Amino acid sequence: MKKKLWIVLLCCLLPTSALAVTEGVVEAAPQVEMEQVQPAEISYLPDESYYAGYGDWFPAWENAQEWVESEFDGECYYDVEQRPRMTAGEAARAEKLLADYQEGKIVYTGESILNKMDDVIVGVYALDPEAYAGEQAFVILPGPCMTDGQILAVIDAFNQLGLAFDPHALNAKNCARGGGIETNRFLTEEEGERYRLLARLIERGLLDVASVGAAQALQPKLDTRYFCGLPDFTIRPYRAATDEEFVAMLVDMGYHDKTSEVDFSGIEKESRNLLNSRLGAPLSMEMTQTYHQGSYVPMIFDENGNQGWEWDASGRRSYGANYTYHTPDGILVYADVMYDWETKKVVSASVMYSKEGGGEPLADDAPKLTDEQIKAALAEAEEQLGISGIEWHLLPNEEVWTNWGPCMIARAQTGEAEWMTVYIGCDDGRVRGLEMNGGTLAEALQEDDMPVNG
Repeated sequence: MKKKLWIVLLCCLLPTSALAVTEGVVEAAPQVEMEQVQPAEISYLPDESYYAGYGDWFPAWENAQEWVESEFDGECYYDVEQRPRMTAGEAARAEKLLADYQEGKIVYTGESILNKMDDVIVGVYALDPEAYAGEQAFVILPGPCMTDGQILAVIDAFNQLGLAFDPHALNAKNCARGGGIETNRFLTEEEGERYRLLARLIERGLLDVASVGAAQALQPKLDTRYFCGLPDFTIRPYRAATDEEFVAMLVDMGYHDKTSEVDFSGIEKESRNLLNSRLGAPLSMEMTQTYHQGSYVPMIFDENGNQGWEWDASGRRSYGANYTYHTPDGILVYADVMYDWETKKVVSASVMYSKEGGGEPLADDAPKLTDEQIKAALAEAEEQLGISGIEWHLLPNEEVWTNWGPCMIARAQTGEAEWMTVYIGCDDGRVRGLEMNGGTLAEALQEDDMPVNG
């Protein structure tokens, strides 16, 4: 017994040479190379594939000298450039203007756009090269064709930084244009979790933000007319953002202690209990956010469970909470509850299953769900909901796309002004979502209802 134990320990203590045991004899075994699992590399650089679908299209106005604001009468001008660059015509004009500027033939006398933070049409922002992968400046350009004055403003801002402007050097790392995207890069999963947590802590009065410097937040406010309605733009460093930078960004966006306005603990307690008692969600689910500035249009339903909206009614303010949890077999579930701000009544509550990658369309020859599968799914739903003896209406023409993929839906009235919807995965016939909605019964739905996918 002691001898066998010694052999086991010997195997553990000799990682460079494997041993084999045959009839009590220790023998050398063939070398086995252990494949090392490399951790996934996290990139903090912009995703340039966002612009991959733009091709080589140029707006018709690329060689225009000026663009007159009255042409779009204050509304969004949609024939705009939204790639991070100047057009060929603008670049050619920029080269000529740069040469004249450097030779002293022209002087820029307009407002400096260097680090401009409000009502931005054109802006240049000084960057720390160590935090921005070597970039020294970030440029924000308007969607419509640039005037010579706007191009000259960019040249002058670069000159203030001790840099020579090169229109051909603009790319996704140092430029954004026309409101096609709201930030130079998206958050990583880890950053997103910290960002949401810090937002909750600020609103719940658990962080002292009095000493936070807004200068840490590079979030210029845009003139929305030139950016297809986009109100602001966030310039994030090309490394993991710090908590302090996130807090500065959030404060700059208007986040503050709202405990005197909103009962956060009450919302969490009520919504967590509702999701657990009515939709079978676990009490241990993780909260992702509490919101209080949402809006919604009241719902209506006909006797067959078809859904519509009271378009004549104005949007109503809402509040609620979002959660996530995993099923015992590891499926990620998103849970949400929304309440009416004034009446405190439940507007909707849901638990929606999510397939990794978001699901895929079914093949054209994929088999349709059978009646037996649908009945089994509804029985599964009733068990999870703790209800029975209700009439389900299958809506065969309303196959919808969810985080799980394509689903069939069935709906039943479960109260005087309450409706329950079951989402059945078209791929497996299992329950992949449950939704409870408040809504009144109507004889007919309005003709201009939104489609079921919004």
